[in-house]
Amino acid sequence: MLFYVGTYTRLGGPGIAVCSLDSELALLNAVALPNPTYVIISEGNQKLYAVSSDAVGQAEGGSYAAYAIDGDGLLETQRYNTGAGGPCHVCLSPDQRFLYTANYASGTLTVFPLDPPDERVQLIHHQGSSIHPTRQDSPHVHHVSFVPDSNILAAVDLGLDVVVFYEQDRQTGRLAEKSRLSCPAGMGPRHLVYGRDGIAWLVHELGNAVSPLQRTDSGYRIIQTVTTLPEAWSGDNTCAAIRTDGHHVFASNRGHDSIAVYRISAGGLLNPVGIFPTGGQTPRDFYLLPDGQVIVGHQGGSVTLLN
Repeated sequence: MLFYVGTYTRLGGPGIAVCSLDSELALLNAVALPNPTYVIISEGNQKLYAVSSDAVGQAEGGSYAAYAIDGDGLLETQRYNTGAGGPCHVCLSPDQRFLYTANYASGTLTVFPLDPPDERVQLIHHQGSSIHPTRQDSPHVHHVSFVPDSNILAAVDLGLDVVVFYEQDRQTGRLAEKSRLSCPAGMGPRHLVYGRDGIAWLVHELGNAVSPLQRTDSGYRIIQTVTTLPEAWSGDNTCAAIRTDGHHVFASNRGHDSIAVYRISAGGLLNPVGIFPTGGQTPRDFYLLPDGQVIVGHQGGSVTLLN
């Protein structure tokens, strides 16, 4: 099995690492894209898209790059500047015709056409702040994703403690704000994952918690909030990734260096199962395998396989 890991080149990483998992984990190849902070695969596994902290040429801000997947190689097919600082997340529209980036440092999101590929067609600036003196003194868009079976894009803003829902024009890809979900001040929402029957789960980076969300006529509402940490923990921690296998929800802790696991009950509510060490330092993201194993990527420089 091939998989891909984005690594910080500024910390000595190779860029986009092409890895395999057969009897053991192995690094097969790498593409030296500067600081690829998030990577995704297109439907059909034919293309890989990544956001980079560096722009092309002398421009400011970051960029996104697209690669054709050729065995264990990646062939760059296009790269465009976001014109905004700190791209950190990326998603495709359901029809794969548009690409959207969340730009953390500038508090923006950008829209790019893919059919055919071209420069961005929209740049949206969030405005405001929340209560954390350093992490929430301005907007910080951290995640973009489409609500299943819809043309509604969710943009999670850690700096504003909100999730902004945009309606996508399916022809142009452009976005228009539809509604907002406000989180408790200081929680710092980071990433979102979806379940069945209008349920989603939101992980809060600063609040070290997960909230199930229930879909309403106007958007979503929070129906519960549960901690990701043991009661006795008193050290520094921030949450990072959230995933679901349909029966459980998983969230990673950076500091406690663990994954919190919850069983999904009626209505999407969560029952804690346990908190398990990841075997590395600062777990940022992880991937759930069909056999129950978990691949974890750590900012500390290691990739681990958990049973």
